[in-house]
Amino acid sequence: MRQHLQFMDHTLCLHTSSFSETLLRQLLRIMNRTPIGRHFGDVLQPAKPEYRVGEVVEVTFVGANPKNSAENQTHQTFLTVEKYEDSIGDWQILYNDASWETRFYWHKGTLGLSNATIEWYIPDTAQPGIYRIRYFGHNRKQELLKPAVILAFEGISSPFEVVTT
Repeated sequence: MRQHLQFMDHTLCLHTSSFSETLLRQLLRIMNRTPIGRHFGDVLQPAKPEYRVGEVVEVTFVGANPKNSAENQTHQTFLTVEKYEDSIGDWQILYNDASWETRFYWHKGTLGLSNATIEWYIPDTAQPGIYRIRYFGHNRKQELLKPAVILAFEGISSPFEVVTT
């Protein structure tokens, strides 16, 4: 039996069998890729240096398909909003992707390229201070005729200040 498939402006004609169908699925499955000179988690659109309560922080990262994270549960969230606490000299997680104040958008590009945009709607209750946004994901690496490998990555925005007035 012959099967014709349209793929990237080319018509593939194959004899179908369980082996060829499996092989075709592997060949046509697009791995996650980054733009030249970039890595997964790199910031493409940074946060501004300062925000006021009520504004929206938006950061865009080099991303990967969120489905990959469902296959590998290294992280329990796609994002965190963190505040630097001088008293302990460390970052404290205040919000994640389950918080009403955050939004996570995945923008699927072509040929395995994609971006992730994270928004934080700064609530009236936010304390002034230094904050950052972290993005957690997994990219799918696939070499020809080899099993896919899922790799964890993260991205961190530059710190920004939240002021109340």
